[in-house]
This record gives sequence, structure tokens and C-alpha cells, in this order.
Amino acid sequence: MNKKTYLTSTLLLLTLLLSTGVPARQHATDPDFARLDTNSDNLISWDEYAARNPTSGRINPRRIFDNVDTNLDGYIDTGEFAAMKKRRKQ
Repeated sequence: MNKKTYLTSTLLLLTLLLSTGVPARQHATDPDFARLDTNSDNLISWDEYAARNPTSGRINPRRIFDNVDTNLDGYIDTGEFAAMKKRRKQ
């Protein structure tokens, strides 16, 4: 493989990787999300959630957090938060 072909292949692969990757995070526009996201990283950690929601009636706050964190990465992102609010409205 010559240098030009190698460079073209590398650029094509890089373009494909960047275009099919994880979408960029949306900025939190929901005031409820922003209230919980105290470090403004567009993710709600368990510590952030627990600090703002120490109790929640009869349901364990950790159980609520884990149910909203559908991808099980340990954080609630804007999409998971919006989905939770949508489920609550139904």
C-alpha cells in the first residue's frame, strides 16, 4: 500500500468513527435536571442526587436513581432524565 492510499484509508476510517460515535451530550435545559446537576457536567451522579433527594416518601432514593439510570453507567444523563419525566406524565 502506498503512502497516499494509506492516508486516504486512515482519513476515511477516522471520518467513519467520528460520524458513528456516541452523539454529543445535550446541554441541560430542564430546570429540574439543572438543580440536580450541581457540577454542570450534564450528568447526575448518585452523590448529586442523594444530596438533593435524601428521602422520597416510601421509595428508597437509590432505587429511584438506579431505575432512571437505564444504561447502568452510574449517572443519569439528559436523555434518561427526560424519559423518566415522560413516563411520570403518563
